[in-house]
Amino acid sequence: MSNVIIGTAGHIDHGKTTLIKALSGIETDTMTEEKERGISINLGFAYFDLPSGKRCGVVDVPGHEKFIKNMLVGAVGINLVLLLVDAREGIMPQTKEHADILSLLGVENFIIVMTKIDLADEDYRTLVREDIESFIKGTPLEGSPIVEVDSVSRKGIDELLHVIDKKTDDIAELKNSGNVRLNIDRAFQVKGFGTVITGTLTEGKISVGDELEVYPHDIKTKVRNIQVHKQDVKTAYAGQRTAINLTNIKVEDIGRGCSLATPGTLTKTYMLDTEVQMIKNSGINLELWDRVRVYTGTSEVMARFVPLGGDVLEEGSKGFAQLRLEEEIAVKNYDKFIIRTYSPMITIGGGVILDCNPKKHNRFNDEILNKLKIQSKGSGKDLIANYILLNQQYLVTADKIAKALEKSSEEVLKDLDELLEEKTVYVTKEGYIHSKKYEDVSERIAAVISDYHNKFKLKKGMSKAELISKFKMNQKEFAAMVELLSVNKVLKIEGNFVSIFDFSVKYDDKQMQEKKRIEKTLLESAFTPPTIKELTKGNKVANEVLDSLLGDTVIRLNEDIVIHVRTFDEAKNKVLKHFEGNKKLLLSEFRDMTGSTRKYALPILEYMDKAGVTKRVEDYRVKGNEV
Repeated sequence: MSNVIIGTAGHIDHGKTTLIKALSGIETDTMTEEKERGISINLGFAYFDLPSGKRCGVVDVPGHEKFIKNMLVGAVGINLVLLLVDAREGIMPQTKEHADILSLLGVENFIIVMTKIDLADEDYRTLVREDIESFIKGTPLEGSPIVEVDSVSRKGIDELLHVIDKKTDDIAELKNSGNVRLNIDRAFQVKGFGTVITGTLTEGKISVGDELEVYPHDIKTKVRNIQVHKQDVKTAYAGQRTAINLTNIKVEDIGRGCSLATPGTLTKTYMLDTEVQMIKNSGINLELWDRVRVYTGTSEVMARFVPLGGDVLEEGSKGFAQLRLEEEIAVKNYDKFIIRTYSPMITIGGGVILDCNPKKHNRFNDEILNKLKIQSKGSGKDLIANYILLNQQYLVTADKIAKALEKSSEEVLKDLDELLEEKTVYVTKEGYIHSKKYEDVSERIAAVISDYHNKFKLKKGMSKAELISKFKMNQKEFAAMVELLSVNKVLKIEGNFVSIFDFSVKYDDKQMQEKKRIEKTLLESAFTPPTIKELTKGNKVANEVLDSLLGDTVIRLNEDIVIHVRTFDEAKNKVLKHFEGNKKLLLSEFRDMTGSTRKYALPILEYMDKAGVTKRVEDYRVKGNEV
């Protein structure tokens, strides 16, 4: 891995700062108070080169229990931890707390460094090593290499450098593509330059001139200058400790707890749905409304604890909880966090954010609990299916899924293809729908249309406009759903009418007689048909039959006039033949070619205009675009 951030951890006075000076030559205790007291209060930063030539950034975090919150800030973006244990003291309270915190934050790579070996004899060092091996057994630290060093005499330092070098080969490279994210741990003013922030770049890359946003304050800013390891650079990459000079921002408006990110990529929230892992042997359980301290990124915020699916979360157990925050923070799903008690401040657990924008919900809601179970597993297909199912919209695009779940388009499309094969989801031109939603919508639409068929047995179907008025869906979504149901042979679409797929109009003997009479009359009268009133003679059955023929064998021109579809086709052919040798068509010319009168010729031409056969220009017509 080319960019490595190493963090030190361990009990107070176990030699973290001295070790870093031995590795890098840099003194990370820079505050007067730190030098006077001989302990680290704030974060210290350094860098050094490994034998392979790789450069490592180092975060020196304070070990004293009073400064654990500073240690939590320093843990952001760490790839590898050097957990220090004094060869004279062995495992101490902060050793355990630091190890618990780092494990809960998802750090996977550790090297145990036994320090100050020149001050302990070999037999005692053997006992301490056994103490360490016992401590890490059954934890994420089990199997980590143990290196013995003395930072003053430099004994073991070269061996430690080689172990670090080898260990970094196993660390996955962070992605330099995609959105930017840097959790800010310091902000200060530099005379002549303005506001400078520091932090570990955990996602993407930042270049001079980039336009970014400071969360949660919604401040737009631009990158003026970048430094990595005290050197000016044009671009900083994920995994690097970075100092960035920003424009358009005052130092008092930014600080620890803020994040610098690509605009529109973080979610501001006062509430989190989470999975929490409680630390063993803390002696503390969490109950409904307990007040806790939550640490995520570089933020510290107070929150109320709301267990989900139970009334209490006991020490050593894992469960779901909603955290109701007292201040707004900006996060993403799957961010890690630590929980400490309000007072006294004791680390009792940590976990992962599963939904960074939830609503208040019943603590025993099975749908919510199932959703959180799926999200905690992190399976690509399951996450996508669950997101589509619970989304407020019926149809969800692949782009929206990728953005919401922070996945690449390629990953999402691959998983969607598999979900389509499994028939877990269906696809339309407006997006994807979950099979459960599809079945629900299908049943509801089919029920509405079936009811319509029962009431109007002679009508070929329900108009699209009337059907959509029955459902709270936007027109594009609804049209896409109807089209999908047509493809799946649930519905049948004929022109502007929608029916159940296997529905057909069935006439009794009397209705069939009226059908034949109406069609014969309209064919014989051609371009001078009787009015609707004359055609039906006020007969209820005739009216019902005529309605059933509309859009099929009969075309309605206006409130009073209908013509047979074959008559209209004949008129259309005459018009098209006319345009073979002419550019214009007058109403009088159309009247003469059909042998009709203005009363019929005008509505026929107006219908042709709507159909795109002709186009009206002033007092004449030209050939339409739809032919």
